[in-house]
Amino acid sequence: MRLTYFRKSVPNFGDDLNALLWPALMPQLFDDDPAAAFLGIGTIIGMPVDEHARLHVFSSGVGYDGIANWAGRDIRYWCVRGPLSARLLGLEPEAALSDGAILTPLAEGFPSAAGGGRETLVIPHFETIARPGWPEAARLCGFGLVDPRGAPGDIVARIAAARLVLTESPHGAIIADTYGVPWIAFATSKNFGPTKWVDWRQSLGEQFHFTVVPPPDARHVLDFGRAPWPIGPEVSMDGEAAMAAFTARVAPAPPNPPREGLRQRLKSLARSSALARRLLGFNVERTAAALTTLALTARPSGSSAAKRAEIQQRMLERLRRVAA
Repeated sequence: MRLTYFRKSVPNFGDDLNALLWPALMPQLFDDDPAAAFLGIGTIIGMPVDEHARLHVFSSGVGYDGIANWAGRDIRYWCVRGPLSARLLGLEPEAALSDGAILTPLAEGFPSAAGGGRETLVIPHFETIARPGWPEAARLCGFGLVDPRGAPGDIVARIAAARLVLTESPHGAIIADTYGVPWIAFATSKNFGPTKWVDWRQSLGEQFHFTVVPPPDARHVLDFGRAPWPIGPEVSMDGEAAMAAFTARVAPAPPNPPREGLRQRLKSLARSSALARRLLGFNVERTAAALTTLALTARPSGSSAAKRAEIQQRMLERLRRVAA
């Protein structure tokens, strides 16, 4: 079957991890025949897959696309990312295992265990990092900056060797958690999808909390919108709130969107002027201070090593059944 995952003109290591992980674990499973597709890591349930007659879904999750997009298709759900995905799809609870990246330490070419390093890493979202200010903010903190658009193997190795990970990237958290590295989630704008985070965390029997950090440049909020949570205090997100966020995300757009007005024109002008953006109150120094405070005072997240090992073995058993 053909290995299929989300691909965009901008790379994202969480998605691109598919191309390394699954062939390393089960090379005999894949060819280039489009008749059947294997869909692994990613928030990809419901994404366009029209060229494939049959879909084998393995650890994928719901969160971006409407699940009705796949109505009537020939689909085998071997496992999904978490209980929210299982619930939305009407699957039995045992279908919810976890994100497939949990198998990374078991695959050739990746670290088999954490490295016990001393570095604190900052990992913005793969779209967020394209906006200005991240290198300067990380430098002021004295933290390492990981660009999630880089090579998956290099990023996994760096996370596995870290002391602490501050991450807006979901797979920054997933990889850190898989290697037992403490991590803290943060958001900078409305471009933060809590559904997939809660789905994954619940697969491990854990709660999800995060903190909104002011971005280093107003381009983040001009392009994506302000985060709908206050800056500073810890935010906890449960399953019902995550389900509501998913429903709002996939709701149809208004039939007659408003024409661009004065507000939109002012935003366009601000995007092109660094001075105007700074006057909106977002700057590198403010972000660096918030990240430093986060690293010193926020409670890091993690999960049980025994629980992860149990999930890894169950997931490997199901993967062997796919290849049988």
